[in-house]
Amino acid sequence: MIEYKSKKRKKRSKITLNTETKKTIKSLIITLSSMIIVLLIVFIASINDSAQKGYALQQAKQQNESLKTQKATLNTKITDSTAFKRLEENEIVNKMEIKEEKDYITKENNLIK
Repeated sequence: MIEYKSKKRKKRSKITLNTETKKTIKSLIITLSSMIIVLLIVFIASINDSAQKGYALQQAKQQNESLKTQKATLNTKITDSTAFKRLEENEIVNKMEIKEEKDYITKENNLIK
């Protein structure tokens, strides 16, 4: 006759609902904690990037204002220097005579003062 040998089977340990629940809760806590940490790191990185861009924008605005002031000063200097040169070089202005005395007529007496 043929003899059959029974295979050794692994005994499965019985997992109770309580242990399964504890393992699930533990893995859920670990997952949520890691998600919170990752999101916190991303949030801090984005805030840092935003602060850097804000600082760069502020510096650019200050430089822009400085350049505007410098431009206005240079335009004033150019206008002043060219206006006086034009007046000095104008022949009509050079031909004008300077009036020494000023005569005004007043309403009270219609006299020349």
